[in-house]
Amino acid sequence: MEALQQLIDKLSQYSFLTNILPGAVLMITLKYFVGYDFIIDDNWFLTGVMFYFAGMVCNRFSSLLIKPLLEALHIVKPLPYKDYISGEKKDTKILTLNTDNNAYRAYIAVFCISLLAYLYKHLLSRINFFIDYQWPIVIVLLILLFVFSYRKQTKYIKDRIEANSRKDIQE
Repeated sequence: MEALQQLIDKLSQYSFLTNILPGAVLMITLKYFVGYDFIIDDNWFLTGVMFYFAGMVCNRFSSLLIKPLLEALHIVKPLPYKDYISGEKKDTKILTLNTDNNAYRAYIAVFCISLLAYLYKHLLSRINFFIDYQWPIVIVLLILLFVFSYRKQTKYIKDRIEANSRKDIQE
């Protein structure tokens, strides 16, 4: 129990709102509406890990698929990352607004993933290929999700370093 409390103490509000809470909602949605039960009732630590991991999947899915889709449909208009960095330094409220924004996008992902899981479950019952290879398919999709997430995060780090380097040069 002490290890769990230490873990909770180290989690940021951002991580809770954009990873753990959406992950918990996804796990509950999958259990009660789709029929996939990943909740480990007798082990709260493992259940917490599952909530966090499911939330990371939602977060990455929302960043890599939902965000570009919403931008392509002109539902949201993207802002250049350098402008975000500049704005964040001038107005600390932007960080809070961005956290809320990312949480909303994570919940869009929760329900999209739930719908995809529902459709996948129905494909399993109709197409033998999916029955025989259901877990390798999921693992390959997770590998791809995290490879592209890694690439995107590396680009953000690079862009941030470059934006800060330009600022240092200008000062």
